[in-house]
Formats: sequence, structure tokens, C-alpha cells
Amino acid sequence: MVPPALYNGLALNLYTNALKAVTAKAGRKAGKICFRARNTDRWHILEVLDTGIGIPSALHERVFDPLFTTTTNSDRDPLGSGMGLGLALVRRGAEAFGGKAEVIAAPSEYSTCIQIRLPLSES
Repeated sequence: MVPPALYNGLALNLYTNALKAVTAKAGRKAGKICFRARNTDRWHILEVLDTGIGIPSALHERVFDPLFTTTTNSDRDPLGSGMGLGLALVRRGAEAFGGKAEVIAAPSEYSTCIQIRLPLSES
């Protein structure tokens, strides 16, 4: 149901956010970004996890608000500050096809997990 170009855009936005979070985290240990995708009987589920700076639980819903960003120009992030549109577009794109995007609990070795659920059929 979801056009490949939209799916690619969703995945790229999530990757870019994860890369910024991993790059912004202090320390010498290399960061990790993990993509997980699976199908259930009704849903295609895409999860992007990272070991970056994390999202405080109080901000889990706000990060999907247009123009809300957790990055600034003063961060040590060579990728620059975000405009606050990436996750808003991810959520809007998923919802346009009957899906959902949310921050979910990450496994202990990761700091953040964004999950997108897309329906496998129109039923």
C-alpha cells in the first residue's frame, strides 16, 4: 500500500535522526544504528534504534510536533541543527496510509527506538 518512495523517505528521515543522535553523544565508543523490519498478520513494522543521546520520556510525543527539535547549532553535531520537520513528516506519512509512528521502549543496549507501523492491506 505504501509507495516505495515514501517508505524510503521514512527510513531516510529516521536514519538521519539516529545519525545525529549518535554523532552528538560524547565518548570514544562507536555508536550503533540498527534497522529492524518485520511483518505481522496486519502490519509491516519498521524500527530504527540507536545508541545516541536519547530522547527524554517527557518529549516522546513532542518530537513529532512540526518545528520541534532537540538539536541546536551549538551541539557538537557536524550534521547541523534539525529543523524539526523530520519526525513530523514521518508520522504524517505513516498516518496518511493508516499507520502509526511512535517512540517505544528501546532494548537495554540502545537509547532510542522509533517504530513505524504500516498496514499490510486496506482492511
